[in-house]
Amino acid sequence: MEKGFPNSPDRAIFLADAHLNQEDIHTRNFLALADAAAAEKVPLFLLGDVFDLWFGNPGLTFAFQKPIVERLRQLRGEGLRIYYVEGNRDFYLKREHEGTTFDVVSEGEMHAAVGEKRLFLSHGDTVNRADFAYRFWKGISKSRLANEAVAHLPPSIILPMADRIERNMKRSNRRHRGTFPERECREYAMRLFRQGVDFVILGHFHQERLTRFSREESTKIVAVLPSWKDRWRYFYLTAGGAYGFRAFKPGEPLLP
Repeated sequence: MEKGFPNSPDRAIFLADAHLNQEDIHTRNFLALADAAAAEKVPLFLLGDVFDLWFGNPGLTFAFQKPIVERLRQLRGEGLRIYYVEGNRDFYLKREHEGTTFDVVSEGEMHAAVGEKRLFLSHGDTVNRADFAYRFWKGISKSRLANEAVAHLPPSIILPMADRIERNMKRSNRRHRGTFPERECREYAMRLFRQGVDFVILGHFHQERLTRFSREESTKIVAVLPSWKDRWRYFYLTAGGAYGFRAFKPGEPLLP
């Protein structure tokens, strides 16, 4: 039994990096997928960065975000099991959203299970240890001191400042985000496989990747989730061993 996910389901779906920033087709399909997950009773795992920028403080919630959050809360109240792993554009969500919007909010990574398969879920932003500029920024921005500052400063100061910092970090980290860190990702996954993990599921890189490793007469999997806006694709996994990527199509079942 995995910490934070006490009742192992027989199937689940996973998506990351929706980067919703307005009411548009991407947002509508995101909510349609959540509706379908609730109707089909499929637990939904979100591996960070649902919005371009998301603060847990209600006073820092953008207007377009409010109906999305409210709909997720409604679906959870109706029985949808929904879990969140914070991404690099998510800040201090746990206090406000754990037990309300989501069953569990993880500020780093999450252990879970589907059937007998053990899962390790992470946004993926710390896989590349060579990205020192980002690691430094994350240490500061996710600190308790930063959290206190956000809680006491007005939105008119926090939101423009956060947006400016994020844009600057995009430019400074372009060298690290331009290519996928193959070696670092492999080393990262191997450490977890040695601990008994069967699936490592990551977001952040906006690239759809599925890599299989043979280890001790079993197959271990690394799945890197694509950006939601790239054809509305997600990853699925069943207790029977079926897994893969699939495009969301309204009206069609979420799993094959």
